Amino acid sequence: MDNSNYLYQTDAILQNLLREYNVTQLPIPVNFRKLVNCFSSAERSTHLIHSYPAKLLMHIPFFFLANQRLSKPDDTVLDPFAGSGTVLLESLLSGRNALGAECNPLARLIARVKTTPLDVSEIESTSSTIFEGATSNPKHPIPDVININHWFYPHVIEHLHSIVEKIASIADISIREFFLVCLSQCVRKVSLADPRLSTPVRLKEEYPNGHRMRERAEKQLSYLKTVSVHDVFKDILSANTRRIATLEPLQNSPLERKVNVLCSDARKLHYEYPASDQSPSLLPNDSVQLVITSPPYPGAQKYVRCSSLSLGWLGLCPSNGFIELKSQTIGREEYRLSDCSQPVETGISEADNLLSEIWNDNPIRATIAGKYLSEMRDALLEMHRVLRPNGYLVLVAANNHVCKREFRTLNYLRCIAESIGFSTVLELVDHIRSRGLMTKRNHTASMITREGILVFGKGG
Repeated sequence: MDNSNYLYQTDAILQNLLREYNVTQLPIPVNFRKLVNCFSSAERSTHLIHSYPAKLLMHIPFFFLANQRLSKPDDTVLDPFAGSGTVLLESLLSGRNALGAECNPLARLIARVKTTPLDVSEIESTSSTIFEGATSNPKHPIPDVININHWFYPHVIEHLHSIVEKIASIADISIREFFLVCLSQCVRKVSLADPRLSTPVRLKEEYPNGHRMRERAEKQLSYLKTVSVHDVFKDILSANTRRIATLEPLQNSPLERKVNVLCSDARKLHYEYPASDQSPSLLPNDSVQLVITSPPYPGAQKYVRCSSLSLGWLGLCPSNGFIELKSQTIGREEYRLSDCSQPVETGISEADNLLSEIWNDNPIRATIAGKYLSEMRDALLEMHRVLRPNGYLVLVAANNHVCKREFRTLNYLRCIAESIGFSTVLELVDHIRSRGLMTKRNHTASMITREGILVFGKGG
């Protein structure tokens, strides 16, 4: 399809949706996979350079960037819950600049690599040095990986250590980070973690005769006992080199766009990392035209646990640092009963009444949900601060259940947003298949089967 024609059509579709909502004030059902029909595969640019749980459907940011009603080329787009960089990449591909914040250091690394054009010839020449014989007399100890012998066979540990040593010697930071992302993807594939699950659960050694998992588990374990780690790494490296090559035209573009993963905290958007050419300071007021983001869900996500093996092998978090890293996550579950002496007050009467009711049954789950809304208020205040007058926020979220009671996350976030000065200009509902971590935690939880997309405006 002609790109200019498609942009024209998307602009018209969005305008019609805005008009319909302005009249009805009712959520409008959509199917983004059908609405964005110019690509049918997830294999688009560098989106598949690394797996990551609960990734935002790329069709959503694509749709809201494929028009000039919410933002224009060369504008700045922000995702304060950037994850592995879906919004950042789509912003770059649409001709925008992009900024992101993300708590998980593995996700920040993936997002940087995913949006950084690299010289493929340099990657290929570096690859040859990686496989020039095994590393002897390693300079560094085996990385601090939590329960390493539980998750990896001895020969796998040895070979991964060899690759880590070779990557550490790569001088160019961007090229080194590309190889680290490939290594991270390799780590999970050669581990004893069940490949069907996002969070690491060790494959069982034995199943009873006739069990549906017996043959599959035996086959996987037999494969891992003799797996060639270097061959797995080579295959990943080859596939990711092809993907990163799709960004090469941007490297030579006369109009250079920038993507910057700023910091780890959506509640305080500031320049934090060395990759930035800015000194440490807050992101300026009124500096962003469009925010597109999908924040975590209350108590439903375990991003740090999902990333634990890679975080260790890549030296991004020591085994004794996971508790602190989890404590920085909005929507976290790690609260002690002593932290839950009374219900959290959110300022939303409907939510506060529900949280008091839940607290009587389960103080910890009530605290998880209440703290989530309180911290999301801080994040939304920060989004409002950095948005330009007449800028927009696209927020993707979903309702779920807490202790068998409906928790209307979408409505509560909308109440918070409107209370701090946003106005709702559009609400869409899209049925979803699965987003990895949206699974039953226990008997009090529920599957999330549809998402809401709220579009807010910031007045001039």
